[in-house]
Amino acid sequence: MSSVQPAENNTPRKYQLFIDGQWIDAESGKTFTTPNPATGETLAEIAEADKADIDKAVKAARRAFEGKWSQISARDRGRMLYKLSQLLEQHSSELASLETADNGKPIKESL
Repeated sequence: MSSVQPAENNTPRKYQLFIDGQWIDAESGKTFTTPNPATGETLAEIAEADKADIDKAVKAARRAFEGKWSQISARDRGRMLYKLSQLLEQHSSELASLETADNGKPIKESL
Protein backbone atom coordinates (compact mmCIF):
# COMPACT_ATOMS: atom_id res chain seq x y z
CA MET A 1 0.00 0.00 0.00
CA SER A 2 2.87 2.36 0.45
CA SER A 3 3.03 2.94 -3.30
CA VAL A 4 0.13 4.57 -5.10
CA GLN A 5 -0.88 3.43 -8.57
CA PRO A 6 -1.67 6.06 -11.20
CA ALA A 7 -5.34 7.07 -11.15
CA GLU A 8 -5.76 6.10 -14.80
CA ASN A 9 -4.78 2.50 -14.05
CA ASN A 10 -7.96 0.39 -14.10
CA THR A 11 -6.71 -2.06 -11.48
CA PRO A 12 -8.53 -1.40 -8.18
CA ARG A 13 -6.18 -0.14 -5.50
CA LYS A 14 -6.06 -1.75 -2.07
CA TYR A 15 -5.65 0.54 0.91
CA GLN A 16 -4.76 -0.43 4.44
CA LEU A 17 -4.90 1.58 7.64
CA PHE A 18 -1.82 3.58 8.64
CA ILE A 19 -1.44 3.14 12.39
CA ASP A 20 1.66 3.57 14.51
CA GLY A 21 3.88 4.07 11.47
CA GLN A 22 2.76 0.88 9.72
CA TRP A 23 0.30 -0.09 6.99
CA ILE A 24 -2.01 -2.72 8.48
CA ASP A 25 -5.28 -4.48 7.69
CA ALA A 26 -8.33 -3.72 9.81
CA GLU A 27 -8.36 -5.92 12.89
CA SER A 28 -11.72 -7.35 11.78
CA GLY A 29 -10.38 -8.01 8.28
CA LYS A 30 -13.33 -6.07 6.86
CA THR A 31 -12.98 -3.90 3.77
CA PHE A 32 -15.30 -1.80 1.65
CA THR A 33 -15.16 -0.76 -1.98
CA THR A 34 -15.54 2.68 -3.42
CA PRO A 35 -16.76 3.11 -6.99
CA ASN A 36 -15.29 5.25 -9.71
CA PRO A 37 -18.12 7.79 -10.22
CA ALA A 38 -17.37 8.02 -13.95
CA THR A 39 -17.61 4.32 -14.70
CA GLY A 40 -19.18 2.64 -11.67
CA GLU A 41 -16.29 0.18 -11.60
CA THR A 42 -14.47 -0.46 -8.35
CA LEU A 43 -11.87 2.23 -7.82
CA ALA A 44 -10.45 0.91 -4.56
CA GLU A 45 -10.82 -1.61 -1.77
CA ILE A 46 -10.30 0.03 1.60
CA ALA A 47 -9.69 -1.42 5.04
CA GLU A 48 -12.75 -0.74 7.20
CA ALA A 49 -11.65 0.56 10.58
CA ASP A 50 -13.83 -0.11 13.59
CA LYS A 51 -13.59 0.62 17.33
CA ALA A 52 -10.58 -1.65 17.88
CA ASP A 53 -8.64 0.03 15.07
CA ILE A 54 -9.60 3.50 16.25
CA ASP A 55 -8.55 2.67 19.82
CA LYS A 56 -5.22 1.39 18.49
CA ALA A 57 -4.71 4.58 16.44
CA VAL A 58 -5.58 6.86 19.35
CA LYS A 59 -3.14 5.03 21.65
CA ALA A 60 -0.40 5.28 19.02
CA ALA A 61 -1.09 8.98 18.51
CA ARG A 62 -1.00 9.61 22.27
CA ARG A 63 2.33 7.75 22.58
CA ALA A 64 3.77 9.75 19.71
CA PHE A 65 2.51 13.04 21.13
CA GLU A 66 3.71 12.36 24.66
CA GLY A 67 6.99 10.85 23.42
CA LYS A 68 9.46 12.33 20.96
CA TRP A 69 7.08 14.81 19.32
CA SER A 70 6.43 16.69 22.57
CA GLN A 71 10.18 16.95 23.20
CA ILE A 72 10.92 18.53 19.81
CA SER A 73 11.14 22.30 19.87
CA ALA A 74 8.32 24.29 18.27
CA ARG A 75 10.83 25.57 15.73
CA ASP A 76 11.81 22.04 14.65
CA ARG A 77 8.19 20.87 14.59
CA GLY A 78 7.46 23.82 12.33
CA ARG A 79 10.28 22.78 10.02
CA MET A 80 8.88 19.24 9.86
CA LEU A 81 5.38 20.48 9.08
CA TYR A 82 6.81 22.78 6.40
CA LYS A 83 8.62 19.79 4.86
CA LEU A 84 5.31 17.90 4.87
CA SER A 85 3.64 20.81 3.07
CA GLN A 86 6.42 20.74 0.45
CA LEU A 87 5.87 17.02 -0.11
CA LEU A 88 2.13 17.62 -0.52
CA GLU A 89 2.87 20.31 -3.09
CA GLN A 90 5.29 18.03 -4.96
CA HIS A 91 2.60 15.35 -5.21
CA SER A 92 -0.36 17.70 -5.69
CA SER A 93 -1.09 16.52 -9.25
CA GLU A 94 -1.14 12.87 -8.18
CA LEU A 95 -3.30 13.64 -5.14
CA ALA A 96 -5.69 15.75 -7.25
CA SER A 97 -5.96 12.95 -9.81
CA LEU A 98 -6.85 10.47 -7.07
CA GLU A 99 -9.41 12.86 -5.57
CA THR A 100 -11.01 13.43 -8.97
CA ALA A 101 -11.15 9.69 -9.68
CA ASP A 102 -12.68 9.06 -6.25
CA ASN A 103 -15.50 11.58 -6.36
CA GLY A 104 -15.75 12.97 -9.88
CA LYS A 105 -14.77 16.47 -8.84
CA PRO A 106 -13.27 18.52 -11.72
CA ILE A 107 -9.46 18.30 -11.69
CA LYS A 108 -9.18 22.11 -11.43
CA GLU A 109 -11.13 21.98 -8.15
CA SER A 110 -9.09 19.06 -6.86
CA LEU A 111 -5.86 20.91 -7.54
